Amino acid sequence: MPPIIDVSVNFKPHTQLKLYDVLGIDRATAKGVDPDAYIAEMDRNGVAMSGLIANVVQDGVRGDLLATHVDEVYPVLQKHPDRFFGWVGINPLGGRETLRYMEYAVKELGFIGVHVYPHWFGVPINDRTYWPIYSKCCELNVPITIQVGRQSPRSGARLCARPIWLDEVAFEFPELTIIGLHIGVPWDSEMTSVVWSYENVYIMADAHPPRSWSRHMVDFIAQRDWGNRDGMDRVMWGTDWPVQNLTQSIEEVRALDIPEEAKAKILGTNAIRILKLPVSLDSKAG
Repeated sequence: MPPIIDVSVNFKPHTQLKLYDVLGIDRATAKGVDPDAYIAEMDRNGVAMSGLIANVVQDGVRGDLLATHVDEVYPVLQKHPDRFFGWVGINPLGGRETLRYMEYAVKELGFIGVHVYPHWFGVPINDRTYWPIYSKCCELNVPITIQVGRQSPRSGARLCARPIWLDEVAFEFPELTIIGLHIGVPWDSEMTSVVWSYENVYIMADAHPPRSWSRHMVDFIAQRDWGNRDGMDRVMWGTDWPVQNLTQSIEEVRALDIPEEAKAKILGTNAIRILKLPVSLDSKAG
């Protein structure tokens, strides 16, 4: 069995946000990831590596900044380099400070990519505010993963990430690896359209449980659509823990009406290839 990669794990969930109540998520997860316990769960499920997000949001668009600093995550990455990799979450309104923070996380701490939740900050993802961030990712040669689709539930945040708006970004930055996270719901057809149009755009199928994925998304992965020759190569799975339970989410992927080859790819081999992770395709967790 090829290795499994969970590309999306919130290192320290900001459970004071209303969305945790809306989604019924246990606020006890505010303590964050217990690395040893999570590795044990990974081993039980055959998960080789997980991506830890040093997440950054605001408590409402005009609220306080809620940030997990990369220095909090780094000791875990340092202790378990074969089991965890890091995403540096950013404040897109931070100007040069954000650019310096990205460089510090990538160059000095070894984080593999940049992560942003744009809705909390109220600036559309094709606004020129993001251009220096996209340029910096190109300079650092790292991917950026961007929440696309509707804003977080009951957040009061502004809609600012329709997946189709990635079209302009992908066109202007062809060397940038762009990953749309949260599938793009409810505009997942826009998300697949951008992926279909550009070689440098991918989908992170996290947060939304696989049982809830639309027929369109499932057919895209299974390559049932006309002209779709690589849909199963363009999607990576993740839990967005604590939004999803690791065991249940994997079981739901395995129950999808898609070829076994596609299941192996979205569960792990795509992430290894796209993110250039140090995992052998023959390796197994535990």
